[in-house]
Amino acid sequence: VLINDTLNGVPATLATVSLSQVATTNPNVTLNPATGAVDVAAGTPAGTYTVTYEICELLNPTNCDTATATVTVGAAPIDAVVDSGTLSNGATGGVVPGLTVTSNDTLNGVPVVLGGASPTVTLSSTPTAFLTVNPDGTVSVAPGTPAGPYVVAYTICEILNPTNCDTVNVTVTVGAAPIVAQDDTLAPVNGASGGSTASVLADNANGIDTLNGVQATVGVGGNVTLTAGTAPAPAAGSITMNADGTITVAAGTTAGTYTYDYTICEILNPSNCATATATVVVDAAPIDAVADTGTVANGANGGTAVANVLINDTLNGVPATLATV
Repeated sequence: VLINDTLNGVPATLATVSLSQVATTNPNVTLNPATGAVDVAAGTPAGTYTVTYEICELLNPTNCDTATATVTVGAAPIDAVVDSGTLSNGATGGVVPGLTVTSNDTLNGVPVVLGGASPTVTLSSTPTAFLTVNPDGTVSVAPGTPAGPYVVAYTICEILNPTNCDTVNVTVTVGAAPIVAQDDTLAPVNGASGGSTASVLADNANGIDTLNGVQATVGVGGNVTLTAGTAPAPAAGSITMNADGTITVAAGTTAGTYTYDYTICEILNPSNCATATATVVVDAAPIDAVADTGTVANGANGGTAVANVLINDTLNGVPATLATV
């Protein structure tokens, strides 16, 4: 502080004057009378402070003057660094693995401390519809979040200087739930009578169709949509997939083995789809020819021994006729 002070028109020095502190506006900002320096203690909040000091002539100790030194203290540099993470399943949601937003942030060139016995920063963030920055710096994704990238901002502020802050964005890439469509081998249907199969979504020899590890369902409260592929074309009759995943074989459909492709897509993420093939076996109606016996009284004359061999024969459980066999 003596650098611009004078005694008898020449620069004052500690060889010609004594130096003492009279007052300070912050106890962390003090005058060192041995050197004339003004020292700022570590942990001093940013601001402008004054130190009042007095110099007195060594030759005449009552010859004194008072002056004020003004010191501006700045805040430590604070740096919040952008972050990113990935959550594989937005349907389930949860905490993004391996992501703590403050892990790469610094205050005064050293890692910030969030919480604990000696925190150095506070953390704040406004949640979005899908992302929340938690008090510990982790990030949560809400259940039922569609697949895609999402951004949420957060702010760190120095505890010593609460207005010393930095704000950056966190980007989280959310994936779709796993979807599995199993190929189906359905129970045979009698083509003469017609009928319907079980749903292609339901349990069969290869297992159920799933979304996020649970049964795929359609309709009200369902989790997938169902789209049928090209319908098989039997020689007679028809085979149709219904909205609930059952397959209807019309009465009078030609026997045979038919394949029917279908696709299920997640309602939350319509582009998240899986395709499988249902195998539909159409059986011929059961046919039963029963042995017949008859008598002719006179073989020389001949005659009718059996009036109609079909009389006890059946097709699909009803009497066979020349119109059906």
